[in-house]
Amino acid sequence: MVCRECIYYINLRQAYLIAPFYSSRLSSRTVLFTCVPQQYLNEDRLRRVLGDSVKRVWIPRGTKELEDLVQERDQTAFRLEKAEVALIKTANRARNRALQLQRNQNKRKSSWLLPPRRRGSPDAKGESTTSIVDVSNDPDSPDSSPLQPPKSEFGPEALLPDVNGSVAAQWVPQSARPRHRPLANWGRKVDTIKWTRSQLKKLESKIRRTRLQLMARREGIMPSVFVEFETQLQAQNAYQALPHHRPLHMSQRFIGVRPFEIIWRSLRMTWWERIIRKFSIQALVIAMIIFWSIPSALVGTISNIQFLASKVIFLSWLTKLPSSVLGIITGVVPALALSLLMSIVPGIVRCMSPFWASRTPANDSSQTVPGLLALRP
Repeated sequence: MVCRECIYYINLRQAYLIAPFYSSRLSSRTVLFTCVPQQYLNEDRLRRVLGDSVKRVWIPRGTKELEDLVQERDQTAFRLEKAEVALIKTANRARNRALQLQRNQNKRKSSWLLPPRRRGSPDAKGESTTSIVDVSNDPDSPDSSPLQPPKSEFGPEALLPDVNGSVAAQWVPQSARPRHRPLANWGRKVDTIKWTRSQLKKLESKIRRTRLQLMARREGIMPSVFVEFETQLQAQNAYQALPHHRPLHMSQRFIGVRPFEIIWRSLRMTWWERIIRKFSIQALVIAMIIFWSIPSALVGTISNIQFLASKVIFLSWLTKLPSSVLGIITGVVPALALSLLMSIVPGIVRCMSPFWASRTPANDSSQTVPGLLALRP
């Protein structure tokens, strides 16, 4: 059955690789060579080694400075978005309160005018003289309210006044706007929206200038190359061939990879650095396997209360517990403790993964590496 499934998988994979959907992609004709020697980081030399079927060659460069700027720009944009949303919510609450107050005042005004209030005293004929009371000086009059939004034929706020900054300034005072204390400003409080907008302008100019500098300079080249071939068959031949006579030189080869599948910072590792990292991680894993048996054995001793109480004197009171409690301690607690102990292992291995290769997502870095935009399928 295993042999049959392996043959089926090989046939299915071969059919997928030669399908027009896959073979027409640029990534199917591009081979990634890592651990390339310094003397081979030249397009003319690579063409002589790999043959005349080479169409284009990309040599990536280190972009740590540019990646830091892009990350800072993203964080600033997210902070600006959060502050804008908070300001909109605050202004909307103040606007709703003002409109509700205006509606209440309009109701009171209609109740005052229909019918009008009358005052007077009876005359000689027994009839009283009436007079309409002037409510213009009444503090409860709607005309004396300071919260009056601009009015027009389209609604209460169709024509907005000329305010400095945003429309929310007519509803929210300056002191209620979002603020924070950036470290770049020595911890002094600043307006979040104005500060982030100015920072985004500065970062955009820095990113644009850094991109131009990276495309112009020649240093900082990574020991990896992307080579595009004319056809998929030629790319497969180069992928399966031995391009260098020395061990581990250009031996790590990949074909059919897309930019978001690549860990870009790992392309800078040389062949000897890969060996050191590989054996270091293997040594750490072996050490974890050996020393992880100690807490696992301690958890296993909990299942034998009688043995534990006989060896440790101050735990003899455990034998006097009810049978139901002893059943929980010996049955549930060891299994739960062991499962929690084993759940820590993936986190430890994940923390060790940056030592082997950086976990930087390729979606952001592929936009900053010069010449790699054409690799997108």
